[in-house]
Amino acid sequence: MSPPSSYYVQKIFETYAKSQLTFVQNFAGQAAKQAYIECLNKSNAVEIVQPLLDDIDPEVRMNAVLGLARLAGNSKKCAKQILCTDNLLKRLLGQIACENKTYKKSCMNLIRNISKHLSCSEIIVKECDGIHAILTCMKDLDVMVREVALQAISSIAGQDPSISQLIIKSGILPQIVQSLKEERHDFKLYALSTLSEIAKHNQKLAKQIVDVHTLPNVIIFLSTDYNTDVKLQANTLLLIKNIAKHSLSLTEIVVETKLFPEILLLMAHPDESVRYNAAEVVYEVVKYSIQICKMIVTTGGIVSLLNVILKSKEYPSTPAVLALGYISSVSPLLATAVINSKILKHLTAILKSDTDDDCLKAGIAWTLEMIGQHSSKHAKSVFTCHAVSAMIDVYINTSPTHEAHHKCKSAIKVILNKSEDFSAIEKLLTPSMPIQIMLHILIKISQVFSMLPKSFKARRNFIINGHLKMIQNLKPDINSHLDYVIKAVNCCFPDNILQMVAGEIPESVLRKLDKFVPKSQCLLDDHEVQMSNSFTNPV
Repeated sequence: MSPPSSYYVQKIFETYAKSQLTFVQNFAGQAAKQAYIECLNKSNAVEIVQPLLDDIDPEVRMNAVLGLARLAGNSKKCAKQILCTDNLLKRLLGQIACENKTYKKSCMNLIRNISKHLSCSEIIVKECDGIHAILTCMKDLDVMVREVALQAISSIAGQDPSISQLIIKSGILPQIVQSLKEERHDFKLYALSTLSEIAKHNQKLAKQIVDVHTLPNVIIFLSTDYNTDVKLQANTLLLIKNIAKHSLSLTEIVVETKLFPEILLLMAHPDESVRYNAAEVVYEVVKYSIQICKMIVTTGGIVSLLNVILKSKEYPSTPAVLALGYISSVSPLLATAVINSKILKHLTAILKSDTDDDCLKAGIAWTLEMIGQHSSKHAKSVFTCHAVSAMIDVYINTSPTHEAHHKCKSAIKVILNKSEDFSAIEKLLTPSMPIQIMLHILIKISQVFSMLPKSFKARRNFIINGHLKMIQNLKPDINSHLDYVIKAVNCCFPDNILQMVAGEIPESVLRKLDKFVPKSQCLLDDHEVQMSNSFTNPV
């Protein structure tokens, strides 16, 4: 007896269903391997898989989403195609509440992977109702679903402040803060990362992060109990930095959470990433408050910052250098404390090294300027450690397109302006000295009530050391600043010496220098060529 015809129909549909599942499972497996990505692109995999996202079989739908998430993670082209295909992402996220945990995880991974390649937060949130889908996953009982949802939030929140504001308005923030108390280690890390990405944008968002009692929940991670958890401490410091950097009020809130002295101890942490992030926090808080600067100095913070500078290898020491600059700028007393820590020789050594870190060298130049701007004693300390000559070398050897080039020039001008050590300044005069720097050196040694006009000994040494002869060999443009300055220097010497300068000048002629009075009408007092001592901004 032949089987009923319904048997054959059922068999056909079963075969079709099995082939669909086999196909989509193979697709998900191939999408995970970089070697297959190009072939999948050429085969229009996204278009072929798209109908299967609405398949009646949940396992088929689950594998289709999993494959698309993997494809988006491995290919920017596929990520863009998935994002731009009409209603594809919106359809996936719209039915997420009815699906199983694997489907939910795949959807969250899809958001994260697309965001990794593209600035697409606005499309995901506003056109695809992404926040609702993420909220659904954050309320899921499965910890892995909530964890991947946190990663998805972090990836889109970091792209745009308006999106971060929408995330906060959704009411999800307390839930993220609560995640900090989860036992699962990765959960804490993703929660910290999400909060940090939101806080980094502006003061308003950072304040909203603070208002949900975030700081008391994260400050405990900086205690010695967590010293072995490097990632947790580094991410905590990054969050605190992104909160404190926006304003004085936020800085004060951060400091009031008993951040000190733990933050100073962390700058001696065995792990460099923790030391670097701790220095970044200090750099952010010293910008806003004199009292915080004083507290850091009195609690041994200068030594801690020096430790970061000396031990930096993989991470730049720029935050620690700039923190010292801000501390030094506050008062002559704090600048003296920085000098007494013997840190200048280490900063000079970095300037003389072969590092190509333009930002670090620019930061050192600015810090030296902040130290030397206060008085002649502070300027002398900078000269004594040969930092000025090191900055001149950086200025000569770097392109004008580099920040270090301009910061070194600014620092040299300010330190020259404060210095009263004629011999130290005179030693800088060499034939290879750039005209721009030489101009400021000559301005300093020839300006009214200073150096050459005032000192017989200085004028004698200027001749003996060959500097008077050297500047006569310069050929400046007529009526240029350099021409004006050379004339001002020449006014400090008798005409007969200027006529004899090309050869040997007898001792009998030099003796008459002590009775010579420079012509006051020739001395340099032109405000246009005087050196400014303005407070310049750091890098």
